[in-house]
Amino acid sequence: MLKVALTHDVDRTKKTYQYLTHFLSAISKGKWNDAFYHLISIFEKDTYFNFEKIIEDENKLGVKSTFFFLHETLKFNLFKIDNWFLSLGRYSLEDKKVKEIILWLDKNGWEIGLHGSYLSYNNYELMKSEKQLLENILNHSIKGIRQHHLQISEETWSIQKKCGFYYDSSFGFNFEIGFKDKRYKAFSPFNDNFIVIPMIIMDNPFHTLSNKWSELQKLIEICIKEDALLVINWHTDHYHPKEFPGFRDDYVRIIEECQKDSNKFYTLKEYYYEIKKEGSR
Repeated sequence: MLKVALTHDVDRTKKTYQYLTHFLSAISKGKWNDAFYHLISIFEKDTYFNFEKIIEDENKLGVKSTFFFLHETLKFNLFKIDNWFLSLGRYSLEDKKVKEIILWLDKNGWEIGLHGSYLSYNNYELMKSEKQLLENILNHSIKGIRQHHLQISEETWSIQKKCGFYYDSSFGFNFEIGFKDKRYKAFSPFNDNFIVIPMIIMDNPFHTLSNKWSELQKLIEICIKEDALLVINWHTDHYHPKEFPGFRDDYVRIIEECQKDSNKFYTLKEYYYEIKKEGSR
């Protein structure tokens, strides 16, 4: 049986520097209609607030997912271009609209986890404060975390465990798909109740593959053979049809392809409790 977990990293909910970078990218490719769209999209509110579209598709397909919400506090540095991608376009967990969607998702069967900020991977106090902020909004504890940009060090899992997380899903690739270090199944780095659930497919590297559907089938076959969980990560901002054409269609088709086999879909929290229950037998 194929086991699948759908997840979403909520990196941003609106455009900032993308007005310029996407406009220049379209111009360089001679895509004048796209360039015009990016020029006038400044009048479009909450461009990357795509929760309704994701909810609509997942409801139609009868699945639920895990959303990892980010509270980025990295200071803006004008003279470091790489910093722009991390510090600009951030949103606040305490924003009214963000709070509302967090509470709605939680109430209606989706899982809420923390998307640990860029520098939290080796900072206990920072990670702890982000977890507490999200839990205060939910009025209950959260179980899982995925680090922003999949940043992990030798200390990260210890810090996550100390903060009270049950699982981490940062173990995977940013620029390719597949099984990192040939780790197929969830594992416990401390031989206790804290586990690491590998992430297998991220949207950007999957979308750019010329043979993505045959590669998906290979991963499905490996997961069935190894009794592994096929963890898929689709960023919420990538669901916008003009900003990221084809990404929404890819996500829907991945789910449909997975549903062709005997399958079971989980939130990561549900999967955690299932394997812990099995381990206690």
